[in-house]
Amino acid sequence: MKRTLAIGLICLGAYSSALAGGLLNNTSMHALYLRSLARNASTAIDAAFYNPAGLVFTPDGWRYSINSQTVFQKRDITTTFAPFAFNGGQTTKHFEGTATAPIVPTIMASYKKGDWAFSAVAGIFGGGGKARFNQGLPQFEAAVSMIPTTTQAIRGMLSNPALTGKLPPAIATQLPTLTAPLTAVNKYTVDSHLEGQQYTLGLQLGATYRVTPFLSAHLGARLSYAYNTYTGYIRNIRVNNQAGDMVAAPIYFAAEALKYKALAENPAIKTALASLPTDVQQQVQTLLRAPAALAAGSVDKRIEVKQTGLGVAPIVGLHLSYEGLNIGARYEFRTALDVKNDTKANDSGMEQFKDGAKVANDMPAVLALGASYRILPQLTASVGFNHFFEKQARMSGDKQKSLSHNTSEYLFGLEWNALSWLDVSGGVQITRKGVTDDYQSNIHFDMSSNSYGFGVGVHLTKELQLNLAYMISDYKKHTKEINNYVSTALPGVNTKATEVYSRKNQIFSLGLDYTL
Repeated sequence: MKRTLAIGLICLGAYSSALAGGLLNNTSMHALYLRSLARNASTAIDAAFYNPAGLVFTPDGWRYSINSQTVFQKRDITTTFAPFAFNGGQTTKHFEGTATAPIVPTIMASYKKGDWAFSAVAGIFGGGGKARFNQGLPQFEAAVSMIPTTTQAIRGMLSNPALTGKLPPAIATQLPTLTAPLTAVNKYTVDSHLEGQQYTLGLQLGATYRVTPFLSAHLGARLSYAYNTYTGYIRNIRVNNQAGDMVAAPIYFAAEALKYKALAENPAIKTALASLPTDVQQQVQTLLRAPAALAAGSVDKRIEVKQTGLGVAPIVGLHLSYEGLNIGARYEFRTALDVKNDTKANDSGMEQFKDGAKVANDMPAVLALGASYRILPQLTASVGFNHFFEKQARMSGDKQKSLSHNTSEYLFGLEWNALSWLDVSGGVQITRKGVTDDYQSNIHFDMSSNSYGFGVGVHLTKELQLNLAYMISDYKKHTKEINNYVSTALPGVNTKATEVYSRKNQIFSLGLDYTL
């Protein structure tokens, strides 16, 4: 069970972005993005992030923007695993996870003078939420469900004449009474919980120069600070005794272990065991060690880790503007990030959670392309493409190696200047991710999706604009068949499982843009 807790925290270490974007990068940085989704050719203030090379194709002066987003995400797992029946009688259980981010702020600023523009963006470029599984994870409970699975397997061993018929009388006569408290165990309960949050905060600065009347270039960089916290536990495991009462498992099995130890250390029993065939000796030794193993495996486990790290990456861009047509290109280099552990508790026993150890936490490189065209004086159409180089980034547990391909996004948007004081826009984002069965895990699972955004821009004054936006994402379900859900040496035990992953995502955004 130590390893099960560790697996959950390893998965948390690759906790996916709660906002729009790839597996780790955020692209939802401004309400204008949620309104129309295709912003990679923008020349508005949000170009400071989406298309910084386009900032020189605007009037001279200062522009500012402040935005906040609220994210509601559900991450549900429906797991079918036969031993779950020992807790409530059902083999299929539903585990609900939530990822919330009440406030995800972004601040943007730009200054343009002649052929030069300078820009700054401060915000959360990765992560941006807290994932919580109040019932723990399916694999947490699956590990606990192996306790009554083990005791019932022992019952099966002792009813097998192929074994009992070879036992010497000194052992065979004691086994029924000795093993009765152990084999009576056929129920369990457990209290488990897992929670993690990941924030990659960043400050981006850059400069843009108009090379020709139609073409500009941008050079910038982003300093990223990763801050991750993970906590989890498996505790209060209880099993039924012979009377049917639910009792603390570690205490119950520890008491039984003393009886088995006394039997194993009896000189007459040792002599009798030595005369048995090797395979029978091994089975009896496994039986005699079972209560002690169950006692050790059912004690409370806890982990509490904080991780921090810094990284820098260059950003380059190009923009072409000609008679209503804007074409933008941006490339963000990979941000090499290693986060360092500050560990308060680590009952997992895993070295990678050792206090002071460093863990890979890269931000993948991004290629962003976009084009917009003013079809009518009041109507502008936009398209875009994002490619996230995740297979070339270092992820916790080397999860990037299990991806079949990098994430690609295809973006389409329309904006209508409905009134002199009102803009209305909407868009579609098609996201295709290279997740595989090997990549998916209980807490870090992601799927391809289609997202739909819409919103309005209200011109409060000549200088001030209010943006309101909403986006919803429709994720495909992913079904994973697992042949060895929980490792066990028990003969004839079915450890196959089926997991169905599903996600729902909603983002609300509010922003203010101000032009001097």
